[in-house]
Amino acid sequence: MKQSSILLVEDEHQQRELLTMMLEAEGYEVTATATAEEAFQRLISAPPRLVITDVKLPGIDGFSLFDQARSNKASSRVPFIFITGYNDDQAIERVRRLGALGYITKPYEVEDLLGMVRRHMPASGTAA
Repeated sequence: MKQSSILLVEDEHQQRELLTMMLEAEGYEVTATATAEEAFQRLISAPPRLVITDVKLPGIDGFSLFDQARSNKASSRVPFIFITGYNDDQAIERVRRLGALGYITKPYEVEDLLGMVRRHMPASGTAA
């Protein structure tokens, strides 16, 4: 199994498809999942170079996914970017304390997210 550059975890189908398309157009390899449970299985079987996850997910949330990733040797060093609808100081401070690369609050411009990804991880290929 080829290692994905980015693991995207987003439960909203249209948002997941849009972000996947935009990231792939930038030259990134993307594996997208709708749940943290599925994402964790992918994290331990083929750790990506970066995880972009929504905080609010069905079942296990993005924060719990981060905690699980940190407790597993295979995924303990994979960097995270959080997408959150919680635009309050407490949630933002929690993201900072976790040591995530960054966070984007909803609603957001896709270009802002792409800029954050570009700063932390140059594209593995050329734009399509």
